[in-house]
Amino acid sequence: MIHAVLLDYDGTLHDTDTAMKRSLDGILGLDGEELYRIYLYDVHRSLIHTKHLDRHDDIMFHCQLLFQVLNKPYDPKIAELICRKLEQAGRDFSNMKFFEDAAPALKMMKEKGIEIYLSTGKYAEEKAKTFEKYAMETFFRGVFSESKNGFLKTEVRYYVESLKTIGRKPEEVASIGDTILSDIKPAKQAGIKTIWVNRRGEPIPQEPDSMPDNIASNLMEATNIIFKV
Repeated sequence: MIHAVLLDYDGTLHDTDTAMKRSLDGILGLDGEELYRIYLYDVHRSLIHTKHLDRHDDIMFHCQLLFQVLNKPYDPKIAELICRKLEQAGRDFSNMKFFEDAAPALKMMKEKGIEIYLSTGKYAEEKAKTFEKYAMETFFRGVFSESKNGFLKTEVRYYVESLKTIGRKPEEVASIGDTILSDIKPAKQAGIKTIWVNRRGEPIPQEPDSMPDNIASNLMEATNIIFKV
């Protein structure tokens, strides 16, 4: 039975993709949606996740690879502009563009007595406050971030530290998020139940260590899965 959840923010609660796309519009002669798609899938997922995992949080390195993928000469000023736009969009806590099912799903978890912890890479406190301000309700028992835990969210040790703080057995906790590399794979290695919120309709990973225990198309569906596990 699940008693606590580690809940991702970007792409799970918050529609961060839309903010990122808007911030990149017109750069390098591309519309924001196309440029962000290339950045996310052709650079971040295809190259960083497979060949440069140690540079996962290095945005400038991402931008350098972006020019290579686009087969364009590297322009440091434009690269700096892209990095700045992405960083600003990622920490714009006035942007309350949350998914419609976010608040109702958390209310359902709370009513059922599920302990909810925000689990994210950066700005955990700010993100928690932003969501609770939007929902006009307190949800989070606590927050976890890479700086607080001392490890990247892609590392199993991040989840081991989270378990120590929560004080629950791994099988009593579920990690819910939209990213296999940081929300599913390391959590599964720590013995935590995993629910992949696949809002984008991405292909299901075939590697056993990356295969989520459960898959949901949205957060409300993920919430209903919690009560059945």
